[in-house]
Order: sequence, then C-alpha cells, then structure tokens
Amino acid sequence: MHRRLAELVEYLEAARASLLDAAALVPADRFANRPAPDRWSAAEVMEHLARVETSCARVIAKRAADARQKGVGAESEENSVLHVLDHMPLTDRTRRLEAPELVAPSGGWTREQALDALAASRADLMRAVADAEGLALGNVRYTHARLGELDLYQWILFVGKHEERHTQQINEIAAQLAAATV
Repeated sequence: MHRRLAELVEYLEAARASLLDAAALVPADRFANRPAPDRWSAAEVMEHLARVETSCARVIAKRAADARQKGVGAESEENSVLHVLDHMPLTDRTRRLEAPELVAPSGGWTREQALDALAASRADLMRAVADAEGLALGNVRYTHARLGELDLYQWILFVGKHEERHTQQINEIAAQLAAATV
C-alpha cells in the first residue's frame, strides 16, 4: 500500500479504537438514552458515524473508479497528508453543527446494531481505499457539502477527523449519563 494510504489507514484505525473505547464507557442499558432531550444518544452518534462513513466510502469508490477509467496517473508524492485538513475546525465541539437529513440518525439502534453498522461501514471504506490504491488521489477531487472541494486523501482523512469529533461527544455523553445517576 502506498505510504499516503497506509498512514491514513493507520490514522483511521487509531480513531476507531478511541471511538470504541469511548463507547465502552456508556453502559449497555443506557446506550440509546439521550443525556438531554436536544442531544443524541451514543447509539445515535454511532449510527450517524456509520451513515457518514458509508457515504464517504461511496464517494471515494466512485471517484477513484472514474479516475482510473480516465487514466489518472500513479501517485508519485510521498509527503504526509495527515495535516491537510488542520486548517478546518473539524474536531471543534464548541460549534454545534446540524447533520444533513441523509446522515442524521433515525434512532432506536442497540449497541450491537451500532457496532455492526460501524464494522460494515469501515469494511466499505477499506474496500474503497484498496480499490483506489495506485492512483494519485490528490488529483481526484469532489465537492463535500460542508467543506467544499476536497481531494480523495482529504475525503479519507475527513472520516477520521469526523470520528474524532464524535468520540469527544460520546465521552461527553458517558460523563453526562454517569452524573445523572449520582
């Protein structure tokens, strides 16, 4: 695997491990409980993450396939892409964002359903990444609804940054639910 993709996959794995650690802090019997009426439950956060990751995997797969068909060349760059989104406040939880309807949770999921959906969405993303191997993904662009035009490396990185943001949220949920039982 090309160095750039390998570092992104490693980053995604670390972000997912952190997410799962945070989710483990939420008691199973309270996983679908909202800490407040206007806040998502841990299950809803994870449903949202799975929906976003599935959507991003589709974008990456489609754009990479189109690029391959159009003859986009092989990747020749070796520099890191882990910081190409640092100028965007993707993990800043001080600014509340409204999820688009397409990726908003429908609710009612159990912990197991959320974990299964996340495993499936990650498998979709890893297939898309594997299928994109060999292409100069920095030259393949697609417009993100909120972030504007991103190259495919940035799309992959976005998935991890988005997960980091919501890992913070699940940690907040766990703390709020724990405080509510004291």
